[in-house]
Amino acid sequence: MNALSRRPAPRAVDASAMATRLIDAPPRPESLAAPIASSIAPSITPPATTPERAPDAVPAIATTAPRLADARPIPALLALPLRGEGSLAYAFVIDGQPGEASLNFRIEDGRYDMTLERRAGDRELPLWRSEGRVGPQGLQPERHRVRRQGRERELLVFDQDAVPPRLLVGARAYTLSAGTQDRLSWWLQLAALMAAEPAPHVGMRLRMPVAGATGVHDWDFEVVARDGDRWLLQRALRRGPGRPALQWSAWLDEQRGFLPVDLRFSLDDDEQWALRLLD
Repeated sequence: MNALSRRPAPRAVDASAMATRLIDAPPRPESLAAPIASSIAPSITPPATTPERAPDAVPAIATTAPRLADARPIPALLALPLRGEGSLAYAFVIDGQPGEASLNFRIEDGRYDMTLERRAGDRELPLWRSEGRVGPQGLQPERHRVRRQGRERELLVFDQDAVPPRLLVGARAYTLSAGTQDRLSWWLQLAALMAAEPAPHVGMRLRMPVAGATGVHDWDFEVVARDGDRWLLQRALRRGPGRPALQWSAWLDEQRGFLPVDLRFSLDDDEQWALRLLD
C-alpha cells in the first residue's frame, strides 16, 4: 500500500449515481463476531412520549457535560460523504433475526434530513429521524425524533441560537458542546472528521459529543484496524461493576468519503444489532 500521504481524495456519494451491488464485509476481530444477545441494547429503547414544545417554553436547567482536557477543535472545513437526495439499503440483524433497513436522506441548500427505518420479520423497530443545518463544520442537528407505531416517543431539540446553545429534552435542558450530534447524525459527522485527517493511522482517536435523553456526552472513537481502503473505528465504554460494557464498531470506506458501511452495537462483546450496506 502506498504511503497515506498519497491516498486519493475521498469522494462524496452522489445519490444519483448509486449502484445496487453487495459489499462484502471486511474481516473483523473475533469480538465483533460474537453471538447476538437475546435483547436489544437498553440505550436504544425509546422512553415515554415527550410532546414537542417551543424552545423558549422549556425551562433551562444548567447541566453541563464534563469536557476532557485533550479535546481537539473541530476542523474548519468538513466534507460529508453524502449529498443530494437518496436512500441507502442495509442488511440488518437484531437479536439474531435477519431483516432490512434503509437510510433516507436529503442534504442540500444548507439543510439536511435523515430517516432510519428498520424491520426484522414482523418486528418494526422505532424510526429515527434527524434534521438540521449543514455548515462548514458539518452537521448541526436541530431535531432528533424517535417514532414507534406512528407515535412520537422521544424528541430532542437542539436550540443552537440560544446563548449558550442548549439541548432540550422535555422539561430538562443541557448545555450543548460545539459540534454535538444526535444518535443518527453522528454516522456522517464521524466520516467527515475522519476525512479531514491529513494522515489517519491506527491508534488515532477522534472525539465527538453526542446527545441523548440524559444529556450530552463525549464519544471517543479509536482507529483499531485497517483493511485496504477500510478503517475500523471503535468506541468502548465501561459503565461500572455489574453493568454491561457498551461498544460501537464502524467500518469506514475511504473511497466513499469514509461513509460507514458496517455498523455494530454490542454489550459485553455480545452483538445486539448490526447494519451492513448493500449499495
